[in-house]
Amino acid sequence: MHRGKIFLSMLWMLIVFCCDKIVDLPQKPDALERVGKFQIYLEDQSGYMEKLTGRSGVFDAAVSLKSKSLGLDFDFKSDSNGVVIVENMVSDDYFVTAKRGLTPEEMELISGVATSNIELQNRDCKMITLRADVDSTIVVTMNIVSLGEQLVISEIYACGPPEAGLYYHDKYVELYNQSDSTIYLDSLLVALVSKAYPRDADYVYSKNVWMVPGTGRDHPLAPGEFAVMAEDAIDHTINAPHSVDLSMVRFEFYKPESPDIDNPNIPNMQLILQVYGYDWLIGGEKDALIIARVNHDSLEYRDEHLLIPYDKIIDGVEYLSDPANLRDKKLHESIDAGATGGIEFYTGKSMERIALLKTDKLILKDDNNSSLDFIVIDAPTPQFHHSQ
Repeated sequence: MHRGKIFLSMLWMLIVFCCDKIVDLPQKPDALERVGKFQIYLEDQSGYMEKLTGRSGVFDAAVSLKSKSLGLDFDFKSDSNGVVIVENMVSDDYFVTAKRGLTPEEMELISGVATSNIELQNRDCKMITLRADVDSTIVVTMNIVSLGEQLVISEIYACGPPEAGLYYHDKYVELYNQSDSTIYLDSLLVALVSKAYPRDADYVYSKNVWMVPGTGRDHPLAPGEFAVMAEDAIDHTINAPHSVDLSMVRFEFYKPESPDIDNPNIPNMQLILQVYGYDWLIGGEKDALIIARVNHDSLEYRDEHLLIPYDKIIDGVEYLSDPANLRDKKLHESIDAGATGGIEFYTGKSMERIALLKTDKLILKDDNNSSLDFIVIDAPTPQFHHSQ
């Protein structure tokens, strides 16, 4: 009888073990791991397409998708109905960029005026979810955008050079004029986005605001030219052999009445507000910067911050230690829908905007999404692009 109980117990343990193994057999893949066919409809909300074609669908639009999880890029063109058919794509969240320029001839048909530099973009929709288990059309809305002066932040170098201890004074931000006319940088604001405040619906909060000097036409930037604004405009290779020479850049951040370096041959940025620190300083692994055109005297001051309206911001770039973790973002999606970065301290790497065309003048990628627009390069390239 005792042996029978032992046998039954062993049999029961064997059954439980086998059942556990059955449960551990491969399960049906989750929807987010499956490949599917998807349909995206580009809908113009401005009414321009309706006037031009009688339909709201945006035809011949360039559409780019980038997988948030896998980092893969895909490019498409919308058909005559404004539809993009996407096949054999893995279910995931995708950054989406949709753009279509309107020719002067089209604008004349629409408005009676042959206007240039007008484009349809998906400014209000920056990410979509494609799921193989959901059979529906994804609608991406587009609206009219005036391309304006086309001044962009082209590079941010922030991490510091290698093999130089804790040296970090060689940081800089670089601007680029990709328009066909001269842009005057006078009175342009450069601001860091505060960590202390949420992404407000109307403003960027900043405790660090500087301005390009000049009375209006003192600092021209010709088409295809770069302008570096350096923390310290010196030859940093003297102190850090693997750094860079910034002694001939356009501007220098110099904070008077502090132990800061001043190169007398380089114009100084004008300090508007800096609540802390002896020098202009951006984060080594994560931060967010914007450039804006607005009279700084008109800005609201609130709780040690200047509030810069979104509609005055020309460009903005955010970088993160983990650029896939967009929950840490400070900039609103309408300014920068993604993030670049992923750079460790003191590695000498830099973040540079991607070049699309390399003819007589570079055209840099500018989809208001740093996840798509920027790449990490091995060394900084002040006043030029690494592809040149």
